[in-house]
Amino acid sequence: MPVHAGGVNRKFAAAAFSRPRRAARRFFASPRRRFPYNSAVDALTERKRMPRILISSVEPSADLHASNLLTALRALHPGLEADAAGGPLLAKAGARLLVDMSGRAAMGIGDAVASLRFFRRAGKTLARAARHAAYDAVVVVDGPSFHLPLARLVRRDDPGLPLIYYIAPKLWVWKEWRAKCLRRDFAKTLCIFPFEERYFRGRGVDAVYVGNPTREQMAAADGSAIAARYGVSWDGRHSRPEKGILAVFPGSRKGELRRLWPDIAKTLAAARERFPALKPVVSLADNLTKEDLAAIHPIPDGVGFSVGESHSLLDASSVVLAKSGTTTLEAALLGKPMLVCYRVESPGFLLAMFVVRIPRVALPNILAGREVVREFLQDAATAGNFLNELERLLADRRYYRTMRNRLLSLADGLGEGNSALRAAREISAFLPRPAST
Repeated sequence: MPVHAGGVNRKFAAAAFSRPRRAARRFFASPRRRFPYNSAVDALTERKRMPRILISSVEPSADLHASNLLTALRALHPGLEADAAGGPLLAKAGARLLVDMSGRAAMGIGDAVASLRFFRRAGKTLARAARHAAYDAVVVVDGPSFHLPLARLVRRDDPGLPLIYYIAPKLWVWKEWRAKCLRRDFAKTLCIFPFEERYFRGRGVDAVYVGNPTREQMAAADGSAIAARYGVSWDGRHSRPEKGILAVFPGSRKGELRRLWPDIAKTLAAARERFPALKPVVSLADNLTKEDLAAIHPIPDGVGFSVGESHSLLDASSVVLAKSGTTTLEAALLGKPMLVCYRVESPGFLLAMFVVRIPRVALPNILAGREVVREFLQDAATAGNFLNELERLLADRRYYRTMRNRLLSLADGLGEGNSALRAAREISAFLPRPAST
């Protein structure tokens, strides 16, 4: 192919045939403009082309945040196209799923090894899409163990493609060295805790606080229907907790359940004997059934189940038993006294002892900078310890009220709401502007 007067060479022509939209955009948007009429061509291209992004989430909670973000982006950019790795909520928000992440999250060395092949294939699929699909930006939500290596692959293939990280990894807990990955590979990092913006900027990361999405979601929670379903007093759920709902969140990963459910089940059986009016209700993730729990350990009598209404269950509850994770922050924002547990495989725990930089794992305790709720980890995660703390919460009114008030005070430190919209506005800076009318 000959070189034309405009300076189009063989290399550009080959790229144009394989990736015409991206090649054209790069060529015409280049600072070294070759044609005198490039401004007109640029304007015409931007009016005709819809913004397009790749968005990725791994866990169910991230799927929810990603779907809200995509909805906010589409409000700002009608017609925006989105390919995704995620779950049913992202698909419902209008994304085309390239990778279905439902039930694929992992924590603990054994769980991660079992899923390694899937995640490697998923990473290659997304990197290939980013290489060929002419996205305007790539947005990743939480999940640093998957998304940081993915960012490296994407940047290697296309250094000019903007990557944005929503829900920054908690490097203030562990793996602080990952800050260099954010600094190198991401155009913007969007934080959901106020102190994170200063933390990341101090390490050279372009970070901004956009509000906490969990606070907004919990403010909209309504558990009155669940309270009525189980016959508990709505007005008395915090004054007589022993007659209310005990919300149980054993985890969404089968590895977690194998390690935690037997002791949780024994605790529920003993608690029912000690407090006959208590209503234990287990929240099941979408990928789990009662039969999955029963296969691990028999389900005690009098235990109810709830699917797909975790926020409403928390709002209806009087006390919470939860594995460490986002649920503990959700419960804290509603002022629900709780006990927190977690157990990983021994190699994972030994590794964590060397790399974790803070003495606590429950988010309410991390945010408060002190122990507000009791944590039962590894060998301490036993039915006997769970029951002792649960009895204290249900029988000691002063202890219950003190914990509840301390948890409610945490919400004040999270600032303003509209996290998804504020994040969408930050991302909009990397997308083509809507055509003027």
